Amino acid sequence: MKRSLSILVCCGLLLSTSVFAQKAKSSKQSKKTTATPAGATTTAPTPQTLADKDAASRKADPEMALLDSLQKSDKRYESIEEALKEPEAVRFLDLHEKNITSLPPEIGKFVNMHTLSLYGNQLTSIPAEFGNLKSLKSVDFGKNQLTEVPACVTKLKQLKVLYFTSNQISKLPKELFGLTTLNVLDFGGNQLTAIPPDMGKLTNVRLLNLRYNRIEALPDNMGKMKNLEIIMLNNNPIPEKELRKIDKMLKSTDIRFTY
Repeated sequence: MKRSLSILVCCGLLLSTSVFAQKAKSSKQSKKTTATPAGATTTAPTPQTLADKDAASRKADPEMALLDSLQKSDKRYESIEEALKEPEAVRFLDLHEKNITSLPPEIGKFVNMHTLSLYGNQLTSIPAEFGNLKSLKSVDFGKNQLTEVPACVTKLKQLKVLYFTSNQISKLPKELFGLTTLNVLDFGGNQLTAIPPDMGKLTNVRLLNLRYNRIEALPDNMGKMKNLEIIMLNNNPIPEKELRKIDKMLKSTDIRFTY
């Protein structure tokens, strides 16, 4: 399935789900964990629901709205060769499903790029020069063959949206939790067995996908993630006792879970 990384999708996903958080905070009744019966499927809000977000919702996160506007207006480059002809002009580079096995060091020349999709390739590593992309706000590494979070990625302090969906990552490095501007963080479909306590430092994250891993518990420090609207924990071996603890810890969060 093709997926071209889109700030509109990410922004819409966040803004459309803000309704859940608002209802949870205003309700007189206590929040209930969304536990889907075994065998059922759960899905995140679809991109279509984002297209109709209203002005008030956009105003809640003006930077995401700005990125949305930029992505619509900026030229979309679809090959590294094309982009290298005018590297400083590149803002949006879409390399999804190009059968790429490695990135050249020249990737670091796109210093003004804000959006990059590498979804659906065969990457096993990322060159150190990737750390030069200081303007990058959104990057999708989904459906590759990465076994760890590249150190160069943790240097990109302006990131708002970060996808590592469907890789082979088993551990989260402490440097990841220095990316405090993140709004969307996706590690669904990996091999994580534990979440470090430092996850609680990501207080601006609003959507966190951890489904299809091997996680049995979440650290208490995640209770500090006050802006977390949705957490996806589907298909993890989390016992019922731990689920009750998570429900209490993340009182205003929509918790998505099924075995």
